[in-house]
Amino acid sequence: MSKRYNFDYPIIYMKKVLLIVCCCLVQYSSISQSKLTGKIIDTLTKQPIAGASIFLSHTSIGTVSDERGEFLIQHIPQGKFEIIVSSLNYQPYITTIQPAQESAILSIQMSPSSNILKEVIVESYDKDGWTKWGDYFKANFIGTSSIAANCTLINHHAVRFKFINKANTVRAFAHEKLIFENRALGYNIKYLLSKFEFDISAKTFKFLGYPLFEKMVPKNSAEQKKWESARLSTYKGSLMHFMRSLFSNQLTEEGFEVRVMKKVTDEEKNRVRELYKRMEKTSKSNGGNSKEKGELNLNKDSLEYFVKVMKLSSDDDKVILDKLIPRDNLIFPVDSSVEPNAVFFEFSDYLHITYLHKKEPYEYTKFLLKKPDKDYISSDITLPFQKGVPIYKNGNYSYGENIFVYGYWAWSEKLSTILPIDYKPDENNYQ
Repeated sequence: MSKRYNFDYPIIYMKKVLLIVCCCLVQYSSISQSKLTGKIIDTLTKQPIAGASIFLSHTSIGTVSDERGEFLIQHIPQGKFEIIVSSLNYQPYITTIQPAQESAILSIQMSPSSNILKEVIVESYDKDGWTKWGDYFKANFIGTSSIAANCTLINHHAVRFKFINKANTVRAFAHEKLIFENRALGYNIKYLLSKFEFDISAKTFKFLGYPLFEKMVPKNSAEQKKWESARLSTYKGSLMHFMRSLFSNQLTEEGFEVRVMKKVTDEEKNRVRELYKRMEKTSKSNGGNSKEKGELNLNKDSLEYFVKVMKLSSDDDKVILDKLIPRDNLIFPVDSSVEPNAVFFEFSDYLHITYLHKKEPYEYTKFLLKKPDKDYISSDITLPFQKGVPIYKNGNYSYGENIFVYGYWAWSEKLSTILPIDYKPDENNYQ
């Protein structure tokens, strides 16, 4: 999940940029832990694969297979998660582990990558892709915050780009894990990139991948405290923070406000104007005692919406209602046999989410080409496929492709600012 104020980028207007956050399936219980064991073999030769990397996506939990292709990961928190297996010259193996499988021995077969296919694919890439598209990739994948300035892609040569002229889209691929050094937060990150796509015309982007975090060793206690402070600051107001607060019914206590946001088309603006004309005409014909409100069945909320639409300029296309949305209108029970220890997050239209404990950072206001007027950070979120998502206590969620975010989160939720899902803020310093 990079520097974005290079205004050569066709992504200047943040309100038009959206991000698909594709998360892994990880949920934790702090009470019960177990181990994960298994063996990795070559699909064709049936020989063991040594040195393969095995890890739980979005965590700091992982290991490598021994000379017999066997592995053991201790202290696996109970729950459901994605396990990623990767090895040079083999196609990545990705599977979801159910709670009942945690004590079982996994038998993993990996298929060799086709060198011939690789050569064909590489040949079709832009040979000077990094020169052409490297800034796009860094801006949209690493970010443009002050944190991103200290997050470095070590092996950028591994990234290959292809421009799809007909679709006006840039795609990025990598045949090996990308290695990042995030000195701002104190993490080394190995990232298995599955998809990166930037639509230049629509100014939208999406990516999917599987990171493994490793904590850096600090030079001294001062550096450790600096990292802890930066992690906490990054966590506050993040998508992870919001999801955890939503799950635990702590939105108000944690500083989040949730409102309905509606996109308004020109056709809708015209419809509202016509209704207002009818209301004014009826009001005048009844000596100022209008019955039009009743005839139009406008309740208090509807009237608020109509008034806000009438005030929109020709360039504005969204209305944010004043009423706060209670958590019970967003969260619903889940069949525990399907998604244990989860709740279902579902809503219509858009949600406008404000975080009252953080103001817009300077880099963000610069990106928006607006004055740093110190507004609270805010983001919009929608479910484009009209399907809700299960969310878990640790802030993670399933079916991440069904969540689009706009605004601050579209700018901030990048690789440089993501935290491992097992991150826990220091409650003594957290407000």
